[in-house]
Amino acid sequence: MKVLITGATGLVGSQIADLYISKGHSVHYLTTRSSAIKNEANYKGFLWNVKDMTIDAACIDGIDTVIHLAGASVFQRWTDEAKEAIMSSRIDSTQLLVNLLKDNEHNVKQVITASAIGIYPDDQDAEAFKENEIPPYADNFLAEVCIAWESIAQQFKETGVKLAIVRIGIVLATNGGALEQMAQPVKFYAGAGFGNGKMWQSWIAVDDLAGIFYHVSENRLEGVYNGVAPHPVRNRPMMEAIGKAMGKPVFLPNVPKFVMKLMLGEMAAVVLSSQHVSSSRIEEAGYEFQYPQLDQALEKYI
Repeated sequence: MKVLITGATGLVGSQIADLYISKGHSVHYLTTRSSAIKNEANYKGFLWNVKDMTIDAACIDGIDTVIHLAGASVFQRWTDEAKEAIMSSRIDSTQLLVNLLKDNEHNVKQVITASAIGIYPDDQDAEAFKENEIPPYADNFLAEVCIAWESIAQQFKETGVKLAIVRIGIVLATNGGALEQMAQPVKFYAGAGFGNGKMWQSWIAVDDLAGIFYHVSENRLEGVYNGVAPHPVRNRPMMEAIGKAMGKPVFLPNVPKFVMKLMLGEMAAVVLSSQHVSSSRIEEAGYEFQYPQLDQALEKYI
């Protein structure tokens, strides 16, 4: 297999790239910096510029699978400028890839794009959301981004390829991602839950997330799949589990919702929303989780 990855140097993208290479496959990746280009036997970089809508078409030479992860981080204060960057980085990069496949001969069989579970409603009491049982979408900016990203990705089907979308949950990893942010206050005995502490946290180990992308590509799966572990937990128990794994007590009262909003602004929706999300579809498609339980993942990454 030969795969093209956008966002290949990020937390998730680098894990996916390493997995493909470890299994004997070749990886092409896109970057905006000439200095970041490598030209190794199984790992080659190519330039693109989403703002200018330019891309080196040689990046798809011999490629049979495209994994599209690139997009500006949502973990920043949502100013008007930041919102524009978050949205346009995903929409424009997707359009650039669609144009690439439409305008050039290629052997691509499948495109797998990222999305996020933030598309689902904020509901502390709902049954686990499944991909084929679409409820009303969430009413916030993050959901708008997910809806727009998934919508424009449908254009890939017009190029004759199979399309899969992975809605990513809270990613747990050793360096970077949500776990590092959540563990930081715990380290200094300042760990606490958020809001009422009852929000569902649908998490996933970064190794399993990479494994899902690989499984989807290896089996040429189509449609939407939730990238979450089988056993989500609520916010306060999750913080207490992190504390237990670190040998640090989590005893402070929860940080009130209004304080989170004062600290983070509109972006507080990312940490205060409750999404109870099901992993049943990817499991039914044959994926077996390495880290199905939270304590297993925390033992690995803390």
